[in-house]
Amino acid sequence: MAEAFLRELAGDEFEIVSAGAEAGRLDPLAVAAMREAGIDISSAQTKVVDPYLRQRFHYVITLCDREKERSCPIFPGAIWRQHWPVESPVALQQAGLDHGIAVRHARDEIRRHVVVCRKAPSHRTGERIINMNVKETVREKYGAAARRVKSGGSSCCGSAASSCGCADPITSNLYDANETGNVPEEAVLASLGCGNPTALANLNPGETVLDLGSGGGIDVLLSAQRVGPTGKAYGLDMTDEMLALARENQRKAGVDNVEFLKGEIENIPLPDNSVDVIISNCVINLSGDKDRVLSEAFRVLKPGGRFAVSDVVVRGEVPAEVRRSMELWVGCIAGAMEEYEYVRKLAKAGFVGIDVEPTRVYSIQDARQFLTGEGIDVDAIAPQVEGRFMSAFIRAEKPSFRINSSKECCGPACCS
Repeated sequence: MAEAFLRELAGDEFEIVSAGAEAGRLDPLAVAAMREAGIDISSAQTKVVDPYLRQRFHYVITLCDREKERSCPIFPGAIWRQHWPVESPVALQQAGLDHGIAVRHARDEIRRHVVVCRKAPSHRTGERIINMNVKETVREKYGAAARRVKSGGSSCCGSAASSCGCADPITSNLYDANETGNVPEEAVLASLGCGNPTALANLNPGETVLDLGSGGGIDVLLSAQRVGPTGKAYGLDMTDEMLALARENQRKAGVDNVEFLKGEIENIPLPDNSVDVIISNCVINLSGDKDRVLSEAFRVLKPGGRFAVSDVVVRGEVPAEVRRSMELWVGCIAGAMEEYEYVRKLAKAGFVGIDVEPTRVYSIQDARQFLTGEGIDVDAIAPQVEGRFMSAFIRAEKPSFRINSSKECCGPACCS
């Protein structure tokens, strides 16, 4: 059904394939339900997903019933991936719903996902099938930043910052001399953050810390110092060049209680309930699937674990010209969430004790700096962003208790 809706929407723009757990003919009730929607799928057959798992796709959409989301397949070759949860027709039927009605319910859920997906902004002209594909651009930009550092240059947050010697309003003056003096210079030069989460996270000896989007490793190395030899600091990054730079910085620093992992923050390669503290520095705003990031953060935190990240957040509406700019997204601005949206998403993931503390509010002059060179009318935009962008320290906790109830689970917290 998803393939049929997508073909209806964008079959002239994309080559679309679908596959599942089993091959064979479609459920006749699914054929009937789609015919009601004006789409004929009677000649289609399902395909087995296994041959596709290692292929390189531009976009992958996984669609599993909500009870089996964790078992959805991973496509390592996918540039962009999104998950669509739906209610299983089989589960609805077992709950007493007529089979035909259950299939129509699944059809309507899938159609809603497709409609929302179509309305999302795209890096293509006009409205298209999926969200802006930032992941590959992030990988390219941060890989280039790592190469600049290794060649003796510095890394900056966005192209405008690069042109002005990295004295941009977001990434400058985040660490004091004591901190920068205790890590390799390359770790400082590779910093692309908007805050100093390790200074605000109240790390304790013996704790396990995970840095989402660890870059050149500065926050991981500082965290390792704070948790001491009985603790552990993980850094997670998807960029090979940054990982190589971070591991070289670890070697130079002579730190043993550090491990850098390759992976994406939407799919953290650590087990459930394994981390005491999650930190991140201006990285979550770069993700096109922030709900997934926060859900994964909740999963790997131990009960009572702490979420303590620095990020750019927005108060009020952001001009459409800024939202559409891929360069600004990578430059830590256009991917920023509105303050209350951030709080809402954290609560949806199951977090409690949520607090957003502004650490740096940007002025019109700051806006002029970070919009320069992006093809945007700075004079027209700058007044609209006055005081709306800010670096903030976002705190939250995973509940330390388990909710036991005979009622249906009401959210992630009841599974903690």
